[in-house]
Amino acid sequence: MKIESIQAFELFDALGQPTVACTVVLDNGIFASSIVPSGQSKGSFEAKELRDAKNKRLFGMGVSKAIENIQTIIAPALIGLPPAVVEMDLKMIELDGTEDKSNLGSNATLAVSIAILRAQAIAEELEVYELIAHLCDYERVTLPFGMFNLINGGMHAHNKLSIQEFMIMPVGVDSFRSSVEIVAEVFHQSALLLKKSGRFFGIGDEGGYSVPFDHDREALDLIMQAVHDCGMQKQIVIALDVAATRLYDEKLKTYKLSGKEYTAHELIAYYDELRKQYPLYSIEDGLHESDWSSWQEMTKQLGDNLQIVGDDLFATNAARIAYGIEHQSANAAVIKPNQVGTVTETLQAIKLCKEYEMNVIVSHRSGETEDTFLVDLAVGTSAGQIKAGGLMRSERVSKYNALLQIEDSLMGSLLDSY
Repeated sequence: MKIESIQAFELFDALGQPTVACTVVLDNGIFASSIVPSGQSKGSFEAKELRDAKNKRLFGMGVSKAIENIQTIIAPALIGLPPAVVEMDLKMIELDGTEDKSNLGSNATLAVSIAILRAQAIAEELEVYELIAHLCDYERVTLPFGMFNLINGGMHAHNKLSIQEFMIMPVGVDSFRSSVEIVAEVFHQSALLLKKSGRFFGIGDEGGYSVPFDHDREALDLIMQAVHDCGMQKQIVIALDVAATRLYDEKLKTYKLSGKEYTAHELIAYYDELRKQYPLYSIEDGLHESDWSSWQEMTKQLGDNLQIVGDDLFATNAARIAYGIEHQSANAAVIKPNQVGTVTETLQAIKLCKEYEMNVIVSHRSGETEDTFLVDLAVGTSAGQIKAGGLMRSERVSKYNALLQIEDSLMGSLLDSY
């Protein structure tokens, strides 16, 4: 089977912003598609998505230039060839010719890359996660633990919370379905508690509750009360995404959380306090994205007791991850394919992490879409963890439903083998 055409479209993400979609059509009429997400809270070291900044249409957020690049530059180079994601990703990297995809746009290259991957899986009669495992030379696949967003703050909600994501993680469960059921109970109990307290609340960008709390501890206390009411104290741990770069004052060299200023050293001590008071498991982006020395200090002081996660610090960039591994700056990395722009580079980043025993968290974006590629990525690489938002908004829940379907399929295959 060979590629007959590559078509690109402008669709919309969960934030109502334009995004790039791509369909690869094979010469037997079978096709594979993709829709890429976009981040609202972006790190400085991410690959560059292409927007129509000088065009007043859609406030300059249109993606017509990225679509044009697919149709006039990328497609002619790939049409007529069998779908092969690694070789074609390398070709797109060559065509782009920049370190950050600023020529073609990471939204253009990723849309094509995912569609090619799916077309290749069809051609080879494999599930997408099976092809990913094959590309990584992994002999087996496993389902990830979920990091479920319960309360949104920071740039993802209209409230005073400094911390961007308050997540819960079921532990000690025997299936992903069990973890979803646990989270569903805590999620709905949290809503009942908010209603009883008379607090107005809405839904944040990533499917968690947006609540007018004044202090981050209020959010943590609500979570703990809901967990207690559900009798889940032994089955739930908490994960935080601080997005600390956004809280950093370049002039003062301090961070501001819940109305209080902290030096990096003081902020690390504050995290240690939270660890002792709450069942805290993971802290993501706890410090500024360029403060490597403070990241080293945090990992040295807290890494034995906490998962210290780099997101903006690493930006799914293998070179930055390698530097972080060498300097022991974190013990886990967030993986977001649109931070780097191709499936192949994403897999390289994950393989590097796993080679050096750094935990991997496959992650959604705030401007997410109904595309469930992240699920195949997490399963195919046995990433270990996935964060896809709260149990609300279909662009989030679709990921969890896809994981449930894969779990049912894998369990069915296992039973059939006996």
